Amino acid sequence: MRRIGIFALIIIAIVVLGSCRATRSSRKIQQVITTKKDTTAVVIVHHDQKPDSLYQLHQVLQSMYAHHIDYTTFTARVKVDYSNNQGHQPGFNANIRMRKDSVIWIDITGPLGLNVFQVLITPDSLRIKDELKSTYQVRSLAYLQEVAQIPLDFKTLQDLLVGNLIFFDSTRITAYRPSPSSTFLLSAGDLFKNLVTISSTDGRLFHSKLDDINTTRSRTADLTFDDYVGKSGVLFSTSRSILISEKTQVDVELNFKTFDFNVPNLTYPFYIPKKYKRIK
Repeated sequence: MRRIGIFALIIIAIVVLGSCRATRSSRKIQQVITTKKDTTAVVIVHHDQKPDSLYQLHQVLQSMYAHHIDYTTFTARVKVDYSNNQGHQPGFNANIRMRKDSVIWIDITGPLGLNVFQVLITPDSLRIKDELKSTYQVRSLAYLQEVAQIPLDFKTLQDLLVGNLIFFDSTRITAYRPSPSSTFLLSAGDLFKNLVTISSTDGRLFHSKLDDINTTRSRTADLTFDDYVGKSGVLFSTSRSILISEKTQVDVELNFKTFDFNVPNLTYPFYIPKKYKRIK
């Protein structure tokens, strides 16, 4: 159970995508959006907002959502560096294939190209094959949510993987702050407060800081996006990091070595040899 729990968190990290430095930077961002010493004022959003302020917010949102990635298929190869409460763990490579609204396929290799895990995720199921132990598991997607303690549905997983913004309700923005280089947006949803940082020049996503609405919990997630590369009409973040923490902490650095969109005839092979034992 412990092994699959740790692995589920790694899968979440692969698709969630912040680092330890993100925690420090998020504190600075929180100070930026709340301080009154800066010459740029915080704009509090409310029902009787002035029309010019609402228009400015609308323009900011349009700029941000212009970078929302739409696609049919996605494929990538990513190097993953991973650490938890026990310290730095061995890195690995993940080959990812995905069809929108249908399937996520992940093949994980360790040092020297040794096959370690293969994962197949559909809207209602999670299948994990352990190549080293010759075992496999079949779970509901809810199990992944339970282990990782993050309410991720299939669509959210796919958005995270391609680098789209998640857990952000544009109809529930409580404040925003423009500056020459970055614009900060604060949204309060049903589950999380989301402090988002985007580029003021082109709307690219830089950072997302999620804090649990439930004040009795300390659940947080820091997501950082960097090193954007343009390809096939898509601006894609090739360097990402994530820090997820509550009772445990997972810290992951992701470097995408290759990526592509809308490749035809992708396959998602997931074969279970007869000798493999199913475990619960």
